[in-house]
Amino acid sequence: MKTPIKRAQKQIYLNMPSVRCLDEVKSEKCIVLIPLILISVLCSCTGRGNYTPKPKGYLRVEPPAAQYTTFDEAELPYAFSLSGNATIELPLSNSAACWMNIDYPGLNAKIYCSYERITTLTLSEHTEDCFKLAERAAGNAGTINEKSYENKESNVYGTLFLIEGEATSPIQFMLTDSISHFFRGALYYKDKTNTDSIAPVTDYFKKDIAEIIQTFYWKK
Repeated sequence: MKTPIKRAQKQIYLNMPSVRCLDEVKSEKCIVLIPLILISVLCSCTGRGNYTPKPKGYLRVEPPAAQYTTFDEAELPYAFSLSGNATIELPLSNSAACWMNIDYPGLNAKIYCSYERITTLTLSEHTEDCFKLAERAAGNAGTINEKSYENKESNVYGTLFLIEGEATSPIQFMLTDSISHFFRGALYYKDKTNTDSIAPVTDYFKKDIAEIIQTFYWKK
């Protein structure tokens, strides 16, 4: 005796081939998709070889505000106002040299200063050397802005060199009485720098060196 349940099972069994055909279609799609996925992965991996690293960045440095006091060393024939951000490097006490360095540890920079006794005959030679050194610092890519300074009361005359571009020394200056004294200074950063990142520091030194020049006087 036939029952509906068995017939139902037979009907289900007869419909199974249709289900398997759907699975086979899915399998065929998978077979097609797998190579495509592999190709896209390989392409993405080979594309990484064209990656260009970004240039090294530089942090902008903001210098602290300066407070000035008079620097007057007994052995030196000159004096001027000095920033509290700076320290002084002097030759040995038994040395006759009158050079000095103004170090700025917090700003990673130093002003190298030299002093020479001159005569009216050697003045032009020392002056010419200062212009040549400024040109050398500017190189082929830099430009030099010269600013003259005159203080008749203190008998101090000089030139400030502001060197723009990738200069080895962005600020230099010379001071003289045109008779017997000649003082020169040049700012150098201790490490390789990026001009844009240290722009605030260079602006600070423009003010600091201007303060040195404007307060400079001869003692002897």
